[in-house]
Amino acid sequence: MPEERPPARPPSSSSSSSSDRKRRRRSSAVAMTTRPSDDEYHYYYDDDYDDDDGRGLRTLFGHPHGALPRGNVHLASSVGDDVSVRDRGLGPALRALDDESLLHVLSYVDGITLGGGVVMTSRFLYVMGHHEELWRDLALRRWGECGISVLPPPPPPSYRDGDDDDDDDDRARNDDFGGCWRDVYVHNHIRNRANATISMSSIHSKDDVEGQQRRTRYRHVPIRMSGVYSDVLFRSWLCRSFALRPSWMSTHTVPTLSREDVTVELFLTEYEAKNIPLLIEGASRDWGALKRWDEGYLRRVAGNVKFRATSGAAPLPARFALDDYLNYCHRATEEAPLYLFDRTFGTGCPQLLRDFDDDLGRTCPWWDRNANFGHDLFGVLGESRRPDYQWLIVGPKRSGSSFHIDPNCTHAWNAPIIGRKRWIFYPPGVNPPGVFPSPNGDDVCMPISIGEWFLTYWDEHVRRRSNPDPSRRPMECTARPGDVLFVPHGWWHMVLNIGDNDDDDYIDDVDDDRVGDRRGASVALTRNYVSASNLPDVLRFLDTRVGQISGCRDRRGEGAVAPEDMGREFRMALLAVEEEKGAEQEEVWELEREWEQEQDLDNDEKKCSDERLDYKTRRRKGKWADLLAKSEARAKEGWGCGAWRDLPQPTCSRRNAELNEGIDAMMTAEDRKCSSKIVRSSILARAKRPAFALDAGDARADGAGAVSPSSALEGFSFSFAFL
Repeated sequence: MPEERPPARPPSSSSSSSSDRKRRRRSSAVAMTTRPSDDEYHYYYDDDYDDDDGRGLRTLFGHPHGALPRGNVHLASSVGDDVSVRDRGLGPALRALDDESLLHVLSYVDGITLGGGVVMTSRFLYVMGHHEELWRDLALRRWGECGISVLPPPPPPSYRDGDDDDDDDDRARNDDFGGCWRDVYVHNHIRNRANATISMSSIHSKDDVEGQQRRTRYRHVPIRMSGVYSDVLFRSWLCRSFALRPSWMSTHTVPTLSREDVTVELFLTEYEAKNIPLLIEGASRDWGALKRWDEGYLRRVAGNVKFRATSGAAPLPARFALDDYLNYCHRATEEAPLYLFDRTFGTGCPQLLRDFDDDLGRTCPWWDRNANFGHDLFGVLGESRRPDYQWLIVGPKRSGSSFHIDPNCTHAWNAPIIGRKRWIFYPPGVNPPGVFPSPNGDDVCMPISIGEWFLTYWDEHVRRRSNPDPSRRPMECTARPGDVLFVPHGWWHMVLNIGDNDDDDYIDDVDDDRVGDRRGASVALTRNYVSASNLPDVLRFLDTRVGQISGCRDRRGEGAVAPEDMGREFRMALLAVEEEKGAEQEEVWELEREWEQEQDLDNDEKKCSDERLDYKTRRRKGKWADLLAKSEARAKEGWGCGAWRDLPQPTCSRRNAELNEGIDAMMTAEDRKCSSKIVRSSILARAKRPAFALDAGDARADGAGAVSPSSALEGFSFSFAFL
């Protein structure tokens, strides 16, 4: 098992501010110093980041406001820089605060005061007050729920017009990367005020309306300040702007086959049953989505449809019209951009679903939802009652998903449509570098942004590639439009969205320093599913990890099954699938209602009702009954995947037993006897426990001895993208 230990600081809670979360996840600052270079790109030197040419880590653009790492202050006196900018700019009251605390204080300031007062106070507060996350949080809190409007990207900078003035080119490049959230805030503020003014006026001319609209097209042009040294500001910018090295993208260890070489039997027996990732080249090349989808098509078909976007660093989700979100993708420069991960695109814009749904079953029959070998078994619950399972994924280049395990023990497939995706996998039970889950899997401590993980843990990841045990080595691949990737359940994975061409993502000793601006949208489709291969683990998960079941909690009003009832309802639906064609679905629900009513009977009556229920289910037994029986037997034997482990439970409260009453009703006496050894409790109860709640004398479930903090690191089920 990995030798790393959790950091001293605890993982952040969901109620913490974004600055608090970042403070906890960054236990050490990056001390880096600049090295002069002859070209327009910027190089920063650090022993950990030294490049083959000795010039250090390369970045795509300089900090728009001129912030430098704190370590540079030791060299400032030798070149005549003013080293007292911070102290004089903050004054005696604020200079005692560190930069993270100062950002936390500024997060309570409203937008007008921040942009019209604080940033005009001093050079240091000018740079600090333009921090992207401050303006992002202001915009999300004010307009995130009703919908945020984003202007199209600005015109291309002057260096694309052949201007040879290096100073003008550098200024234009940094203006173009000056950030977007202050512009978004000002644009929405003026637009809403203008709309209110116009709506209150009964008489107004066309010129008045056009004048109001022109004034909403505000664009901030950053001013670079000298003498500003801050690891907080510099690190956030560096995690977004560093150039990807070719060596980071070159390894390909995920098994790969062309679509012509994959058969249903081969996929089910050699990959899905063995729980091994597989990249299928050309699997989606005939999909309508791949042929038609580009930004123009998406704007025409779904430009006005609103979708939900989230970020692990943002305090709130936001709603964007797709047209506005695509504009945002061309302007985003923050460390952890908002990521559109929408589950409702099929109802919000049915055309997007039609562009691939029928093609999927035809080109990839192993994922045919109507197949008789047991694919997408959650579908027996019905569309409104099942957990979330399909998503449209859109994000800026260099965005993506941090390490996670897909929810509810499900398999998944992922198909990039626009842009490539870089994948890194870690086998079940092997925690990636820098990822520290709690013993029960409810919480995790890890870098929030993908960029921070690359800069901090890449060397450790490279060492893991040479693990003496091949089963513990990571896997990597790059999926391109036209490919489809199978993601087996229980595997940790991280995804980085990269451009269509290598030159869009990294620099490799090129003479042309005017490569593309590395921005734009990445679009993909994904589905999670339950099949015969992972059904035993899914049943065990639904019984023993009720607090971690996701994809249904916020849809109870829409008919979704509650997490505490999911195991029972799923089993009943598998048994109640009609065997005869033409059977009415209402009969199935009536059978379930009768079964629920019988739970309140006394023991004698319940025994009779159980016999009556057994008769009814045998009479109407569906085609999945035999599969369910075999899966139940395998689930009782233990986990089939090493991502989860059952921890011993020293005490069992009556309250915890009541929370699982719905599951207990489905268990036999022998099942209940075994389940008393499994940890099952509410999220609130688990939240009140320390990170390592087991005493030294508590025996492990497998009888291997006491549970130590290091051994308790195994086992986790989490995906921030679905929460």
